[in-house]
Amino acid sequence: MQPINLAEFTAGAIWWRTKTTWPDDFHNSDYPVLAAQNPDGRFDAAWWARVQPRLAAWKAFRPVPRAVVAANVVANAADLTQAWKTSCAPYLHADIADPEVTWEAIRAFPEVVFRLKPTRSPVFASKLCHFLLPKVFPVVDGLALGGHSMTYEAYFRLVKDTWVVTPEEIRSSLIAEITNLVELTYGKPLAPEFPAVTKIVELALIGRKHPQP
Repeated sequence: MQPINLAEFTAGAIWWRTKTTWPDDFHNSDYPVLAAQNPDGRFDAAWWARVQPRLAAWKAFRPVPRAVVAANVVANAADLTQAWKTSCAPYLHADIADPEVTWEAIRAFPEVVFRLKPTRSPVFASKLCHFLLPKVFPVVDGLALGGHSMTYEAYFRLVKDTWVVTPEEIRSSLIAEITNLVELTYGKPLAPEFPAVTKIVELALIGRKHPQP
């Protein structure tokens, strides 16, 4: 497993800000909103009405019609609630770096989420899980990472293990760097809800795939 270095993180941040229309604050302003909208296990129609526009904006539905996914949400609502209680609720204040946050501990929830959109790609499941518990569930994006062929388990383990093998002094530098990138751009502090570890590793992996010349 290869540790992160600052050059690949920087390359990922540059690619994000120059090759996409994604917000320059790496969604910092979105995470408090997502936290406030978290249904805490109540996956009902009101929750779905709130979350599906954001899923659409993040291009998570294609090519499956939203109506199909909505019907699957209704059919799996009870299982989503149960999986949330066992695999997510214990880790509301944790992040992927914590030793107790393992794939075996949290897998039940993404496995139910995979039923909602009938596809092999992990993109939809990762985005929905990330909206609900962003510090635990890393997001896969096909445009940035080409991750359609990777299982979500493999990606989760990649993100976690990449952070684990990165030396502590580099981790501290990366956290300071992403804090500065956000705060210097917008003049606002990094939100407490911001998933620093999953975001830093995501940007570093983007940098590996899209290195700067």
